Amino acid sequence: MQIAVDFCQPFTLDHSNIRGRFTRLGPLVQTIIGQHSYPPLANHLLAELIGLAVLLSSSLKYDGLFTLQTSSDGPISMLVVDVDSDGNVRACLRVDEDRLDTLIAAEKGGEDALRGQVLKLMGNGHIAFTVDQGDEHERYQGIVLLEGETLAQCAETYFKQSEQLETSFKLEVHSGETVADWWVGGLFLQRLPVSASGEASTPEQAEKVAEDWNRAKILMSSATTNEVVDISLTAHDLIWRLFHDEEPRVYEQAKLQFKCRCSRQKIEGALVVYPLEELLSMRESATGEVAVSCQFCNTRYAFNEADLRTLKADDGQTS
Repeated sequence: MQIAVDFCQPFTLDHSNIRGRFTRLGPLVQTIIGQHSYPPLANHLLAELIGLAVLLSSSLKYDGLFTLQTSSDGPISMLVVDVDSDGNVRACLRVDEDRLDTLIAAEKGGEDALRGQVLKLMGNGHIAFTVDQGDEHERYQGIVLLEGETLAQCAETYFKQSEQLETSFKLEVHSGETVADWWVGGLFLQRLPVSASGEASTPEQAEKVAEDWNRAKILMSSATTNEVVDISLTAHDLIWRLFHDEEPRVYEQAKLQFKCRCSRQKIEGALVVYPLEELLSMRESATGEVAVSCQFCNTRYAFNEADLRTLKADDGQTS
């Protein structure tokens, strides 16, 4: 039997009024990491953010694009992950490798000690959650400061402060010697309101809700890294192994894959606003071309002089 990878599995714990998600990502993350030459610590943070973005996006109802993006003043100053409603994922980051190397050299324990240390690697900043459903819908954005040891803790703080929802994540990143050995596994739990007001109606009920929530978090935290990323363990088996006393109910898996939205047509749309003389001055001396590379997938789009003149001629005909 072939075990699924690159999926997000929704489930509920009927006994506890809790909803959850489980994701396991392999080829998707491997493709994204393989398209770049980021340092291992940066790849580790990016893999974690991809897992977090998948879990968060799967909990939303939207038709468009969900974006999770950090902005900060540390060596790794930006991470961004897009997940569209069709399950297409892309991601990239910005890193100052000289600053990162200096940080590693100064840290007792080196890279191992820094892995997962958000504040040291990323510095002061914020993480933004954005849902864009197109021109006909108002764009939604939530922002929370980068505070906590992990990106998951930052997300938990956002839900508690902004949405008044108890939320917990468990994210595991396995990195091997080669790109083909990067795996991400993640679990997400969220306590649902027990009434329209979101509050328990009696003290006894409030106590039960709190106990159920704490028990579910403990059960989730008991999952080992191997269990979360091991492709020989199905999603159903893992959820049952962890939560069998909570009456878990699983739903249809959402499939995920890497897909970039860049295209030559989009690059042409960005270049056409420049006067021809300025475009010609942008040409690389070695190739005689204007070259634009997508920051997400590293695809290189090249335009020679004839391409540029045709682009501007076509623009003049339609203007």
